[in-house]
Amino acid sequence: MHHLTRTLRAGLPYIAVSVAVGLAASDWPLGWRAWVEHPYVTAFVGGAALLFVAGAVVDSHFRRREAHRWHGLGFVAAGEFASIQYDTGIAMAALIGIDDGYRLRSDVEFHLAVSRDRAAELFAGNSGVIERGELDDESVTSRLAVLIADDAWRRGCSQTLRVARGHLVDAVSRWTGTFAILNDDEQFNRVARTVTIMDLITALHMSLVAIRPSHERADTDSGFATFVTQWLTLLHSVNTELDFWNARRRVHARVELPAFLDERQSGPDPLAVER
Repeated sequence: MHHLTRTLRAGLPYIAVSVAVGLAASDWPLGWRAWVEHPYVTAFVGGAALLFVAGAVVDSHFRRREAHRWHGLGFVAAGEFASIQYDTGIAMAALIGIDDGYRLRSDVEFHLAVSRDRAAELFAGNSGVIERGELDDESVTSRLAVLIADDAWRRGCSQTLRVARGHLVDAVSRWTGTFAILNDDEQFNRVARTVTIMDLITALHMSLVAIRPSHERADTDSGFATFVTQWLTLLHSVNTELDFWNARRRVHARVELPAFLDERQSGPDPLAVER
């Protein structure tokens, strides 16, 4: 219903112009005599048509002004969501031992470093450097089966997931109202998808806590399959959202900052000290 209302509102100026043209055509060249025979109705319809056209023009002007005013904030929001999704993907890769040297915010690194270092120790015998995206789902599953049996890794992973979810909570709280004001349904609904990612992180954390490895074998636990499914689902969802927000950033629309050094007028430096 909201989408239909928004569509009708966007087409309101065209409808107003069509009504005005239709009424004018009924007077000339059609020469409809009802306007002459019913002057009160003629005045009422003419006034209503004038108000309709004026309201449509004013509404269109204000909508364009508001969209222009909030465009910069929309760009900032897209950049923040893209950054959070990117950092979440980096953290999930680091948790299973894929370290490309990229370091995250201090509150994430405080917990992530423990799990990342522990994963590096457990997979120290692997030859070569593994890049993000090189591991398929089966390889990720086999690594999780080893890692989840380690208490130190589990504690670091648990806290890392909680911090990542906290970053998403902050971003959603900050930008939901902005997109609602903008009537940007696409980005508003995408924020709702970010809430789904928050729920996936919560479910993954609960599955992690519920698993009780025995004899250093986590894959024998009945909840391990659920944990792996949730891990892969979260990873794929994060990558999908990252692609969306990167596209919405509209890098080509950024404001060009002036090159003050190049445009500086030639002449003596006013701050130079005379000797």
